[in-house]
Amino acid sequence: MAAFLADVAPAGTPRLHAILGLVARLGWRQRRLILPATIAAMVLAGLALVPPVLLADLIDRVFPSRDAAMVAAIGAAIVCIALADSACALARRLLSARAGLRLQRALLLPAFAALLRLTVDQELARDQGQLGRTLEEIEKLTQGATEGLIEFLTAAAMILVLATAMLVVDPWAGVAVLAVVAALAAVHVALAQRLRRREQAWFETRSSYWSHIVEAIAYAGTVRVNSAHGFAERRFIARLDGDLGAHYAVIRISAGLDAVGRFAGGLIVAAIALTGGRRVVEGGISIGDFVLVLSVGGSLAAPVLALVKCLDDVQAVTVAFARLNRLAAAPRERIARCAIPRATCRARLVLRGVHFAYGADAPVLRDVSCEFAPGERVAIVGPSGVGKSTLASLIFASRDSAKGTILLDDRPLAAIPLAELRRRIVVVPHEIDVFTGTVGENIALDEALADSEKIAEAAGIAGIAADIRKLPRGYDTLLGHGGVDLSAGQKQRLGIARAVLRRPDVLVLDESTSSLDAATEARVLDNVLLHLCDATVIAITHRPSVVARMDRAIDLGGGLG
Repeated sequence: MAAFLADVAPAGTPRLHAILGLVARLGWRQRRLILPATIAAMVLAGLALVPPVLLADLIDRVFPSRDAAMVAAIGAAIVCIALADSACALARRLLSARAGLRLQRALLLPAFAALLRLTVDQELARDQGQLGRTLEEIEKLTQGATEGLIEFLTAAAMILVLATAMLVVDPWAGVAVLAVVAALAAVHVALAQRLRRREQAWFETRSSYWSHIVEAIAYAGTVRVNSAHGFAERRFIARLDGDLGAHYAVIRISAGLDAVGRFAGGLIVAAIALTGGRRVVEGGISIGDFVLVLSVGGSLAAPVLALVKCLDDVQAVTVAFARLNRLAAAPRERIARCAIPRATCRARLVLRGVHFAYGADAPVLRDVSCEFAPGERVAIVGPSGVGKSTLASLIFASRDSAKGTILLDDRPLAAIPLAELRRRIVVVPHEIDVFTGTVGENIALDEALADSEKIAEAAGIAGIAADIRKLPRGYDTLLGHGGVDLSAGQKQRLGIARAVLRRPDVLVLDESTSSLDAATEARVLDNVLLHLCDATVIAITHRPSVVARMDRAIDLGGGLG
């Protein structure tokens, strides 16, 4: 995954040559589809020249001779050419679309996997709007790498063919048209950087806008209980206005470039009319040749505009290229896609001189040393902010300690593959995330664990089986995003069921029963401790009732015990 992203998006400033190199590499990956599509594009360019030539011949030779059979033959030939042209256009479009979709899949899969593996201290990992927009920009990138590439080849081929024909038939008209094309390209190049800056600004404001929408929907309950509707709506208005303003700035420049392009199309026709018309009056070319030049020149406007648009699109992917660069270069957790060994339910966890601080802040943990024996039950207590949950994140290898060592069965955590480590050590947090999916899917979260009997057993141990049976479709009941159909206590028990199903060596309960009443908490904890009798259980808690069920307690606020 990392190698693929590094290959297609090497680090560096997203300059035009780097983007073109990226587009070429992506296109090369789908060459079996892109090559036939490119050939079809070249055939289209050649076919575009045939009807004007036939029409010129019709005017200069057939009309004066009044040969009706020849008129019919030329008409039939134009129909056949139109049929071949439409077939080639269809083939080119389908081939380029298939290549684009395959590239999109090939790039989005590792990109999405990389997003999931961003380390928790990354700014990018905390901004849902930026993450969503990053994937959106990558889709734009893959589209530009295939359809845009072929459109570019098509337009370039048509311009070459048509411009050559014009220079052969009427050099003066050809030179005038090429001068207009060069001026149009110069205008686009001059405005390209300004357009890119506007698009970058729009990307940022759009990301902020979508972040607020995602948060407002996910935290609708918080908005409701705090009567914070005004707060949410004011933020929405501010971010919407920013998004619309930035979008309008992009449209203003883009619309100006479109207007310039249309004006250039008119200039092309005017240049042909002036130069070609003068040649006809002077007897330098025939009326048929004039019609040919006029038709070819009129046809030239479309590929010129298409070519300029392709250049704009290539420039436009600088934003996507920058996002992909950032994603490829961001630190990620190395979680291999491989078979994960089953937990043994017997493990010794040792912490020696562990020290941790968030950035330049004062240390949260100082010289923490302790040992957890296999099968031992230990409570971690202390006042809020003393570092209990931070300690859990270090044990889970979600963060790295600044100093000290954490060992699992005498192996440093850094030496254990993360996939293995996180099968052996499972943390149940205070807040449980619930995905849009069935109850069974939310407990398993892994096809390898999706055994209905074991899921039901885990739910029973976690004390949520009776609640699930009351749902309309039991374990097949669809839950909404964030678990809006479940209470806080039901979510916590669902999270405990997830952990029980995995049978870890070390189970860390981080305030995982705080939303349960005393009787339910006692029943759930007793079931878990009985079922995972060989596992080490670490309970981070403020509740004396939880501490009472542990073998001993470690007070991070008042010393180790």
